[in-house]
This record gives sequence, structure tokens and C-alpha cells, in this order.
Amino acid sequence: MPETESDVLTSPTRRAILELLRDAPDGLGASEAAAPLGLHVTTVRFHLERMVAAGVVGTAQRRGSVGRPRKIYLAVGDDQPPLTSPEALQAFTELLTSAWADAADGSPGNPERAGRRWVEARSDASAPPSAVTPGTWLGKVGMAVDLLDEWGYQPELRTSAGGRTVEVTLSACPFLAMARAHPDVVCGIHRGLIRGTMAAVGEDGAEVDLQPFVTERSCVARLTTPAVFRRPSRP
Repeated sequence: MPETESDVLTSPTRRAILELLRDAPDGLGASEAAAPLGLHVTTVRFHLERMVAAGVVGTAQRRGSVGRPRKIYLAVGDDQPPLTSPEALQAFTELLTSAWADAADGSPGNPERAGRRWVEARSDASAPPSAVTPGTWLGKVGMAVDLLDEWGYQPELRTSAGGRTVEVTLSACPFLAMARAHPDVVCGIHRGLIRGTMAAVGEDGAEVDLQPFVTERSCVARLTTPAVFRRPSRP
């Protein structure tokens, strides 16, 4: 289970890193945080990632003039909600409207169904066959992770059960205030988004379990395939 905010901040090193980030509103890279503390960048990156999983620190990608985008870390405060793209906000508004429209026509409002329909409406290609190897399955889970990343989450993955179960820790919810007030609606929509995405990539039978607020600022989604993986044939 991911550490809570109070757990990660028992470390003096992590408290020192957090103070550096609070003094840097534009964020710091791992090497920039390591230098003033006299620590190795790998050590600081380890601490930062644990703080990200606990929801104490957020991340963002910053592009320079050349090369790959640079990952930076930012302190997350109650008065600093994570940034959400205009596209994600518009899509979320559409999903809320769809869920409430269901209720208006006399049927129960169903946020999960609204989330799944949103994905279905944007899936043009026919679904591929179900995964039969761990690598293929993880590639399909990656589609759902990419969608969550586009919406503003910071997904962190780990696997169990020989790769059949993927646990996705979702930090920095871009709709945190609304999720706290209406978890059935917000979490229902995201459960539908994940299930709709898995169906679109041929994994309609996957088990999706979403546990809200495992920590103060993070949730955990567990995706499990019913498939029994076979060993890939050797060339």
C-alpha cells in the first residue's frame, strides 16, 4: 500500500526536499534538488517518487529547445490544485452532462456508463484479440494509462500475479475537490473511462477495481486479466 503523507514526511531528507520545492514555484528537476542538499541524484529521485506516490509532490514535463522533455517536481499544496488541460475539462463537463441527462429522462444517473460511452464514441477501429502474453497485456493497460495521463493524473504502475494484475496509483487528481464532495460521480466516471478503454483494446473481460482515496490525494486502480498467459514462442 502506498505511504501516506505523514509517512513520507517522517524522513528529514524528504522534508528538506519538500522545502526546496516550496521555494521553487516553477519546480525542480531531480539533479537541481540534489545539488543544494549534497545528495546523489538517484537518491533524491527515489525520495521524490515516493513523495509523488503519496500525493505530496506533483510532476510535470517541461520542454527545452532541444532533446526530450524534462521531468520536474513541484510541491502540492491544498491551495495548489493540479493543472488540468482545457480539453480534459471540456470532456469531463460532457461526461457530467451525459450522466445527468440519463437521470433527467427518468433512468438512474450512471456516471460509469457515461465514462464508458465517452470512450466508445471515440473508438473507430475494431477491438483486437485479447492478450495472451504479459507484454501484450501491459501494452493494452498502457492505453488506459495514457488516457489518464492526458486528463492530468500522474499514474505509477506496478504488477503482480505474474503480470496479470496491474496496480495503477493515480496521484494529483485534477478533479480533487469535486471527487471529495461527490466520489460516486467522479470515481464512477473514471471507472467507466478505464473499463471503456480496456473494452476498446479487446479486454472487455478485464476486472477493474478502483479504490478512491487510498491516501489523501491518490487513488488506486487494479486491472486484472482473466487470461492465462502462455510463454511466447522462441525464434
